[in-house]
Amino acid sequence: MDTTRRRFPTIISAMSQIQQFYVIEKSGQPIPEDFLTIQGKLNFFRVGLGSGFVEGLTFAFLTAIVLPILSDARLMAYVAKYFPLAQSKLFLWTMNLFPVILTGGICCYLSRYRIGSLTKKAIDSLLSGRLVSLMAKGILIFAGLIFLSNLITRHSAWTFAKWMSMNHYSIAYEIYRILMNTKPQLVNMAYETIAIFALAIVMPFLTIWGVSAIRKLKEKKDELFWKAA
Repeated sequence: MDTTRRRFPTIISAMSQIQQFYVIEKSGQPIPEDFLTIQGKLNFFRVGLGSGFVEGLTFAFLTAIVLPILSDARLMAYVAKYFPLAQSKLFLWTMNLFPVILTGGICCYLSRYRIGSLTKKAIDSLLSGRLVSLMAKGILIFAGLIFLSNLITRHSAWTFAKWMSMNHYSIAYEIYRILMNTKPQLVNMAYETIAIFALAIVMPFLTIWGVSAIRKLKEKKDELFWKAA
């Protein structure tokens, strides 16, 4: 089949291919060990890499929006006038983590399809690509937040605020206040990001491998039961 060599534009396309592999393996049809070629594995790896990149980039974008709101009570109250849910820290954190939760959930969903050699190779290649991407993105976001924390001083914050406000004092003061209130949270967020990304990496592996282990134990138990019968 050429399906093992063609590229998949999205993670949904890759999942559809894995589902096809699952149907073949579940039906008991014999499949050669090398059916999924190196190019095929690389294609799944690329999808995981791209998925992790988009996931990390979206997380960084949402952090840039959510963190100032969480850090400044006046800004939170102002945003809440138009979006009442902004008063809920739980909602803001959930919104910030949404891309990680969504992609992690999709990867965990794949656990039901990891039943044979072919599906195992495809899913593990996908997760490996996501792992590499999230590790790189997590380190970059961590370094960026630490750098930004060191960069923000009273002088630099006021200079930036005046530039952003085009020297309108009242607007510049609001921007300055938000920046200075956000600064103490940046280091905490940097370490929280490492923890979040570590969880996002580990969770799908644990879920998929855990479900596979439980499935194997159940199969062995059923096999022993029928032998004893």
